[in-house]
Formats: sequence, structure tokens, C-alpha cells
Amino acid sequence: MHEITIAKKILADLKRGVKGAEIKSAVFEVGELAHITPEELEEALKGMVDFEFSVEEKAAKVRCTTCGYEGMPEILDRDHDSIIYTCPKCSNVPEIVEGADIKIMEVQIKE
Repeated sequence: MHEITIAKKILADLKRGVKGAEIKSAVFEVGELAHITPEELEEALKGMVDFEFSVEEKAAKVRCTTCGYEGMPEILDRDHDSIIYTCPKCSNVPEIVEGADIKIMEVQIKE
């Protein structure tokens, strides 16, 4: 259950960033090509936090060094811990420009 490990790391980063303040709410962004889906992160966080949160998905953008294509990848398969994608123009594996990270986008602190 690697999503629990990822959720714990995100929460550690979040708590370090607020320096002991009590969190009211947070917004997280999960890239389309991240190691877990937004739904998996949301499910993992549900039992770990006592604040409101939302998880949004960031669309992926890739650049193909073979044919020059830049845009959304063609996702061929997504499993529990892997994702297979290609360039939709030439079927080579493109470089990820964005959409592979998990980010803390917004945090509200209790007053």
C-alpha cells in the first residue's frame, strides 16, 4: 500500500511547512502521471487527517524528442503502481513536461 507511504510523506511536508499551526483545510494536486491516482490519495488521507481537504488532478503534458509532439500523452495502461504512456503521434516514450508530481497547492490555518 504505497499510497499510505506517499500520504504520510505529504503530511510530513505539510506539517513541516505550517510549523506546528493547526490546519483547517488543504488542497492537493495529483498529476495524471503520478505514482498514485487522486482517488488513491484521497482514500489514504481520509483516515489520517482531521481537517478538510480536496484532491484535484493535473492533466499531463509531454514532449516527444523523436517527433516534436507536445501535448497530452496517450495512456495505454494504468495499474496500482505503474502507468504506461506513449506519444500519440509516433508511439515513442516522451519526456514529461508536467503532470507527474503531487503538490500541496493551498493550506488554511485555524485562527
